[in-house]
Amino acid sequence: INFKNLGSSLNTSHAQEILDDKFARAEISEVEYLKRKRALNLKASEISDSDIKNAEKDEEKNVRSTRSNRNSNKNSKNLKIYNNSRTDYIEYNQTGKVKGLTNAKIREALNLATDRKSISQSVSEGLDGIPTGMTPAGLAKTATGGDFAKAAAKATAYAYNIKKAKKLFAEGMKEAGLKKLTLTVEATSDSSTTKPTLDTIQQSWSELPGLTVKEKYVPFKQRLQDAINQNFDVLLTAWGADYAEPLTFLNMFVTDGANNDGKWSNKQYDTLINNASDKDALSDTKRTADEIKAEKTLYDDSAVNPVDWMNAAILSNSKVKGVQYFSSGAPYYFWNAYRSKK
Repeated sequence: INFKNLGSSLNTSHAQEILDDKFARAEISEVEYLKRKRALNLKASEISDSDIKNAEKDEEKNVRSTRSNRNSNKNSKNLKIYNNSRTDYIEYNQTGKVKGLTNAKIREALNLATDRKSISQSVSEGLDGIPTGMTPAGLAKTATGGDFAKAAAKATAYAYNIKKAKKLFAEGMKEAGLKKLTLTVEATSDSSTTKPTLDTIQQSWSELPGLTVKEKYVPFKQRLQDAINQNFDVLLTAWGADYAEPLTFLNMFVTDGANNDGKWSNKQYDTLINNASDKDALSDTKRTADEIKAEKTLYDDSAVNPVDWMNAAILSNSKVKGVQYFSSGAPYYFWNAYRSKK
């Protein structure tokens, strides 16, 4: 269930009931719960700024704990790295308000000028995954049992190529009738990972001829409002999986979708997502094919720019058996856990 999209098909109270139930069963974090509650356009009085601030602080502690675990225990046999099924990505304002960003070549150049490996290194010292699509590794399987992200990667080619980026950017600028372009990249100031991410992006994007890149940091509350109102040039945002299926990411970018902040629109993409959600939903083979084509469409049109797949470092005692780990919903199940004597 994609809670931000529920408002278009269900009344707010029903959507809130589903959201409350997911949170009560620990299937989403407090931060996600509060953010999505805001996204349902509930009364601001129901969620105080301090509520979100405190939840953000708790999440930051978890991020620091993950880094600490990896750095101080990197040689330990008990250190496990798990997929978190969260994608940090960039949205481009394609409403026409921002000169240049409706040009596909300029967007492709910006994607090509994004050094994802360096971002992973600066944010997590290489712990996080380097994205090859919007759907992160470890989330879902194909009809044949393989990892969906691996299968989709054969249809995409997200890569850092500054030489090609410069060429495409120059061509796009000429098509758009521009000689110079200034883009401001906005991110939340409430996270410790946004600054190194934007610094890395600014450094590589600034190599494109005629482009000036500025960084802008605002509280999460304002970033969310700016996204809803398309009050941005370029936006660094993130999404975590609600369920173990690619549609939890892919259905965000349908035309006029509640999460489609950049207002990208593509009829072929809409048809693919509709088919995967409806007539092909019960066929693993057909649904997977639709979803891989959808990932390719996002890539081909440079609709968005995935920059990071968040992973988690966990210390797990080798004597504790039967713990189940999941990349979406509740992260741990202890129902069958037990302590081994050996």
